[in-house]
Amino acid sequence: MAYKHILVHLDSGPQVETRLDAAIALAKTSGAFLRGLFAQPDRSATSVIARRSSDHLEQAAARSEALFRDKLQASGLQGQWHGLSHGEHNHVIREVIIWSRFADLTVLGQFDRSAPADGVAPEELNEQVVLNSGRPVLVLPFAGTFPVIGKRVAVAWNAEREAARALSDAMPFLQAADEVTVITVLTQAAPPAGTEPQRIGLLDHLALHGVTADQTHFKVTDIGAMDALLARSIDSGADLLVMGAHGHYGFPFLHRGGGTRHVLRTCPVPLLLSH
Repeated sequence: MAYKHILVHLDSGPQVETRLDAAIALAKTSGAFLRGLFAQPDRSATSVIARRSSDHLEQAAARSEALFRDKLQASGLQGQWHGLSHGEHNHVIREVIIWSRFADLTVLGQFDRSAPADGVAPEELNEQVVLNSGRPVLVLPFAGTFPVIGKRVAVAWNAEREAARALSDAMPFLQAADEVTVITVLTQAAPPAGTEPQRIGLLDHLALHGVTADQTHFKVTDIGAMDALLARSIDSGADLLVMGAHGHYGFPFLHRGGGTRHVLRTCPVPLLLSH
């Protein structure tokens, strides 16, 4: 089991080269075809209204294509670059979602609120792709470089549908990892011990896939759960956090997907999300 078709989102942001390098490294590891998609909002209102690219956006696309082709050639990988026909805000989001549906894994960059707004993707892009693409999405932090992703993996687990989906989608990472730590989130709503029938344990399930994992637990009492989860992941030395994404529903202690949004904005390590 491996990712054979990886899509990486490209824009003119300061972290695009780091994101492309990470996608290339992942594609090399799995022998994947790498597809680059240039998509960013156009700063020209006239061009947005006319649904065509401005000169500025065309120049940015040309630079993106040159960067992608140079790095792809140096890597020896097979791949292809594509650019959107225009940069209307909703068109950018919608097209990245659609392109993601035809890939095994999509690589995006975390939104950096301190970066210049020109040349970067919309802030809500990551969340919309995660919730609407039906595919696993790997989000890279806006700070740092990531030559190795997935050697030490932390998996957030609460036995909900989204967590199960993320676990399955992350299996190529889990099977190649040196260490896997399952972080089980317990809530006050959980039934007392001994009142539920015995089920197969998650570690047993992972072992059937050749994955040896450790498990740790913590109890959640308030909405600070996501910060606690991130802290546990960092303490475990993880270079990848796997978790299920929630939209307008989710953990009993979260409201309308706020936890997913918070993690998307603040996670300091690469983050694999599925919905």
